[in-house]
Amino acid sequence: MHGLLIIGHGSLLPASGATMLRLAARLRERGVAALAEAGFLNYSQPDLAQATARLVEQGATEISVLPYFLIDGYFVQVTLRQQVEQIASYYPHVAFNLAPAFGEHPALAQLVQKRADQAWPALEYAQAGLLILVHGSPRPASNAPIQAVAERVLQATPWAAVQVCFMDLNEPSIPAALDELIAQGLEQIVAVPYFIQFGSHVREDLPEIIQAGRERHVHVQIVLAQHLDYDELLIDVLTDRAAERRSIHG
Repeated sequence: MHGLLIIGHGSLLPASGATMLRLAARLRERGVAALAEAGFLNYSQPDLAQATARLVEQGATEISVLPYFLIDGYFVQVTLRQQVEQIASYYPHVAFNLAPAFGEHPALAQLVQKRADQAWPALEYAQAGLLILVHGSPRPASNAPIQAVAERVLQATPWAAVQVCFMDLNEPSIPAALDELIAQGLEQIVAVPYFIQFGSHVREDLPEIIQAGRERHVHVQIVLAQHLDYDELLIDVLTDRAAERRSIHG
């Protein structure tokens, strides 16, 4: 029997993993797989071992691990793979597969636009700018899928400008990108946090950065949208990624 295992980073904030648990339940409801669970690499419960045990106890003979990560960064390429390989050694009768991260799946561009629409209904896009707020990666090439998502957003909706910007590690920074859009003459800006979990960055850091931008540019309307969070579009992403799974020994 095939089971799906959504694995995320985890957070010290108790409610941050609720979206993953909800997505696992929705995968079961939609019949994507008979079995679906969620687990975490750090901090939150259930952890990877506990979630795997639940699937095996329910009769799983094949487990596809779905990384709940936007890009194939260090955690996906190294940490998660190592932990899955270790867990697999405890269950020699179970076939383990590892799917890709979300990457540049088309549904992500739709979700970014949806969050912008929800934050500012009836906005005249041709006179406005969109900031996609990203954490950043020590491997700059890992950010390429996010740039592809931004391009899809711009192709589908006539924004005056769409800019990916970073909290840390990469350029441009969020303040620099905001200043650049304003230098282009834009006075209506929507900032969408490109985050899928409600951690401290979404709750505290990003609102502080955006508020500082408002104080620097009092004549500009800057709206901070909801992060990606739960949405049925993410079910489409997970379903497609499950179909692309590869054996951890392959």
